[in-house]
Amino acid sequence: MQDQLVGLDDAARALVAGRVGAVLSAETTSPADRLAAEMLAQDIARDVVEQVRCALSNAIRNAHHLPRPLAMMLAHDVDSVACPFLEVTEVFSEADWQSLILTISRNARVSVARRENMPDSLALSLAEIGDSVVAETLVENVAAPMTAVVCDTLLQRFESEIWVLDKMAERPDLLADVVIKLTLKVSAAAREKLAVLYQQEDFTSPVAAEAESAAVLQTVGSMSRKDLVAAAETLHSDGRLTPFLLLDALRDRQLAFLEVALSVISGRSIEHVRSVLERADTATVDGLLCKVGVLKPMLDDFRTEIEAVRACKKF
Repeated sequence: MQDQLVGLDDAARALVAGRVGAVLSAETTSPADRLAAEMLAQDIARDVVEQVRCALSNAIRNAHHLPRPLAMMLAHDVDSVACPFLEVTEVFSEADWQSLILTISRNARVSVARRENMPDSLALSLAEIGDSVVAETLVENVAAPMTAVVCDTLLQRFESEIWVLDKMAERPDLLADVVIKLTLKVSAAAREKLAVLYQQEDFTSPVAAEAESAAVLQTVGSMSRKDLVAAAETLHSDGRLTPFLLLDALRDRQLAFLEVALSVISGRSIEHVRSVLERADTATVDGLLCKVGVLKPMLDDFRTEIEAVRACKKF
């Protein structure tokens, strides 16, 4: 088949590459013509001139069926050849993508992160392996599924690269617990966008309030004391350190977070708060709770839980 390319200059071989791609992309191509075009395409994919291989990549990227060796060859070529192909092609299986993400270049990963067809497993692989540029491209791609595991991976890996998380905060399709976790990590400007986008100022639905509370407690459960203070201050400044959240923290025995939260709201030291919770009389406990905004109808619930914790000597 390579004989068909002998004697042709670069521009002519690039033109042949375009015609071969058109044959392979057409649904009406006969089996014999397809086989001949595939063989010629594999020869073109080995051409020493990048311009020729680029022409093939662009012409062949919409083909629904390609020999796997040919597709892999294009995927691992230089960026100018691989990127246009990887951004569009549908010839790879999920297993192929798992392998490719490990071996292709950073720029090629960025192109994959732009894909309109993005299965969950591919989004997760990009989140796990890609650098911050890949991650930013991924979260900006509205076709990329922001599942809980994808978001958690991004939150963990790029916690110190706030610009990536700020971009994620612009997504309109995040799960409730992801929104809460983001609120604790992103910039003030991104928090404002989240509040507007997800109407965080109006958690009137019991289901939404419960989901928010569970997400916050899950997030703070593994934090250090220093991080707990920062998280509580953020929640308090956003008006979301509510009595309902405090009661849930008490019921969930998130006592370190409860002490920090009560300290942040009341302005009293953590040691003072702990002393009140551990041994103070009912009037003193009620005084602290009222100071942080707990209404009288909720006091009995707090007292019951505090007595249960005292009985177990958990404070």
